[in-house]
Amino acid sequence: MLRGNRAIVTGASRGIGFAIARSLANAGCRVLITGRNIATVKATAKEIGHGDISYAVDSVKQKEIPAKFAEAASLLGGVDILVNNAGLFAQRNEWDSDSLLSTTLAEWQKVMDVNLSAVFFSMQTAVRYMRENKIKGNILNVTSVAGYEPTNGAYGASKIAATGLTRGWGKRFASEGIVINGIAPGPVATEMNGWHEGDPMEHDRIPFGRFATIDEIASLAMHLLSKEAEMICGETVVLDGAYAIR
Repeated sequence: MLRGNRAIVTGASRGIGFAIARSLANAGCRVLITGRNIATVKATAKEIGHGDISYAVDSVKQKEIPAKFAEAASLLGGVDILVNNAGLFAQRNEWDSDSLLSTTLAEWQKVMDVNLSAVFFSMQTAVRYMRENKIKGNILNVTSVAGYEPTNGAYGASKIAATGLTRGWGKRFASEGIVINGIAPGPVATEMNGWHEGDPMEHDRIPFGRFATIDEIASLAMHLLSKEAEMICGETVVLDGAYAIR
């Protein structure tokens, strides 16, 4: 049961983050969602039924994370759950040689800042808080199936590293009752993946034959955040319809 828990979900104005935040709210949690556009985030917060419990956070600015987390904890009355969902695709095709060889440091750094550095420092801030307040909480990192495949550029590298951090931090802090896990989605029916409402769900590269849905990701997240799943720790669970199996 998650009723009464207090959760922060990053990058929750749409897609997977929105579905997880909505599921947590429906389960009786007090939820604070974040995103870079405060107007969009506030509208999303109202849609999931929690008024103005929302916050504008730019994941590129890691120095701001501790202060933003403290303010969020104050608004919620504490934090039991952190879902690191904010993510960014690479600006270039990482499987195209010419594109790969012309990637700039700024392009590389932007992806790594959002997909990796923000995850690390958000976990660091959340674990410190949970330790200080003697909270046996949960951290869930939404990574990608790209974390299990060969990679060429910043996106894949960031997801491989985030998956490794989830495993390492999960083992390190399990003895303190802090459960850290991840979800690695394959292709999901979201705008970020080029899918729009009304588009067909079929996907010819997924053995199961279709995109995953945001609600399927949210359902898995709810299980991993529940008391029933606390012995699953340091793991990143792949949900991809066998897409990445070679």
